[in-house]
Amino acid sequence: MKKILGVVIILGVVVWAFYLVDKQEAVAPSTVPPVMTSANLIEKTNVEKYLRENIKTLAPNSPVLGGSWYVVSDTIDLATKSGTVIYEDGHIQSTAKFNYSYDSTMDAFSISDFIVTE
Repeated sequence: MKKILGVVIILGVVVWAFYLVDKQEAVAPSTVPPVMTSANLIEKTNVEKYLRENIKTLAPNSPVLGGSWYVVSDTIDLATKSGTVIYEDGHIQSTAKFNYSYDSTMDAFSISDFIVTE
């Protein structure tokens, strides 16, 4: 009787162990975010600053009711040298996509293809 009880307990522990191992979910490999170097941070900051200071001349549409354009948010993709900017004048909001080129040696860049999408 003791042998049977011992075998049952051992089988129970083995089954329980397999259950726990099988129950663990596969962990997806972590994706490494792009490394933000100081040069990349400077580039991103300069593009955002340029957008904020020059949205009034970049925007092809006109503000309404005496409003003035200002940037609400932006997304800069350093890999493709492109971005999206959301701007408004307090009455209407617009979204535009753009491309840019950046010369880090001269700390100069230009924005091209500024296309309003909304």
